[in-house]
Amino acid sequence: MTKSNISIKELASILGFSITTVSRVLNGKAEQYRIKKETESKIQETAKRLNYTPNQFARSLKLDKSETIGVIVPDISNPFFAEIFKNIERGLKQHGYAVFVGDSNDNTELEIDLIKHFVARKVDGLVIAPVGISSTHLSQVFKTGIPLVSIDRSFKNVDFPAVTSNNFDSAKEATIELLKNGHRNIALIQGLNQSQPNTDRVNGFIQAMKEWDIHPDKYSIVGEGFSIENGFYQTDRLLNSANPPTAIFALSNLIALGALKAISQNGQTIPNDISLLTFDEQAYSAFLNTPMTTIEQNKVEMGNMAVKLLIDQICGRKPKIGSIVQIHSKMHLRESIKKIN
Repeated sequence: MTKSNISIKELASILGFSITTVSRVLNGKAEQYRIKKETESKIQETAKRLNYTPNQFARSLKLDKSETIGVIVPDISNPFFAEIFKNIERGLKQHGYAVFVGDSNDNTELEIDLIKHFVARKVDGLVIAPVGISSTHLSQVFKTGIPLVSIDRSFKNVDFPAVTSNNFDSAKEATIELLKNGHRNIALIQGLNQSQPNTDRVNGFIQAMKEWDIHPDKYSIVGEGFSIENGFYQTDRLLNSANPPTAIFALSNLIALGALKAISQNGQTIPNDISLLTFDEQAYSAFLNTPMTTIEQNKVEMGNMAVKLLIDQICGRKPKIGSIVQIHSKMHLRESIKKIN
């Protein structure tokens, strides 16, 4: 019997107690139902000795809860999203939930398929870092009663809550840092056009330039994706243009990696030939040949807040319609920005 997964019925028969009594003890309700300590100890010791494992599927059917959560990210290989997932998983485990992760590979159709898959598995909630600019499929799921939180990216005029960074203010602050160091010909390499984080970061950049009376003809905004390829292509093109920038502001860590490769292949160095500043602090940022100035998004607090908003919904506390929680970011000033006249 010790090597097999016995049922609770078999366990109760061996012990000589009712299934109800055994179930109450194993679910931590012995004190609530005034079950004797010696009975509680006997049941727990026998269950351990016989390697009894609860039938989670049967329990889920009975409670109408799977005690699982689905988390969907655009790219789990991206250190930013990997860290976000890690913090979400840690928080949900503390509430007794197992977590399934899905990688949408920056593809909206795959994101929709993953949502359908998780819903079919009866997950108790979803945390999603959306790929695209459409929220229709997310709103449809939320309206069916499934708790849902959007993380990193948000949408206007939706019912479900979201957790993001203060992208506008952070981008503006970073741009002003470049301006304070004398840079005017600045190139901004953006990510996914019209996605909320990208839009807010671009607008923060533009606002800083406007406040410093820098005409749009003096700077450039290029790019179309949060990828290494986009960072490499745009940087290579900028460095070989007739009027190359003195500084590049990359709107993601992957864009910055592509920029680093292009700068190296063009025989240039940071910050002697060009300055570089980027969103997303990484473990390696301070250890590059030239330590990188970065904007660090608070991934721990973002994950914790997403968990809180999700658990609130699961517990029946309705979120404020369209609520967006913005988490403050921090800028790390390092040697990748050169002061020029």
